[in-house]
Amino acid sequence: MGIDVIPARPSKITSIVLGAALLLLMNTVPYLALINAFLFAGIILSGAVAAWFYIMRHQVRLGYAEAFVLGGVSGFFGGALSVLAGFLLETWFGYVPGLESLRLLANWAISMDSGNAETFRQMLALVSAPKDLSLVDLMISMLFTGIFYAPFSGIGGRLTVFILKRKAKKSVNT
Repeated sequence: MGIDVIPARPSKITSIVLGAALLLLMNTVPYLALINAFLFAGIILSGAVAAWFYIMRHQVRLGYAEAFVLGGVSGFFGGALSVLAGFLLETWFGYVPGLESLRLLANWAISMDSGNAETFRQMLALVSAPKDLSLVDLMISMLFTGIFYAPFSGIGGRLTVFILKRKAKKSVNT
């Protein structure tokens, strides 16, 4: 005659913060941002790490949808924080995160096709030019970057669940 109580899920905040911090590092550390040039690999990796950390730390099962949301939320906050960090770094120190990686890619592209060299130089000049952003512009940029990064990070969360489920299935079958 007792009441069955379903235990609550452990908090996901630590996993979200870990994924967001990893994404922030991958977008602001020189040359580490280059990993995102390969099909957003750094963004996907941050969502995968957030989901993996949550699953391993709490020893719980996550469905694909729940892992996608977990990765997506960490990607949203990581993207928003990376815009804020980039703005602060550019304002206080004159450093534009990812610019050295962009220069590296542009120089590589110029060496491959020197006919478009002027286009690449104009692009680099445009990106490295000083920006005058208002608070509203910064908030909108943070919002849209978070929205853009969330699905890629969510894919990383789903990928983690897929790999862990596949691994568990193989260990059961052997």
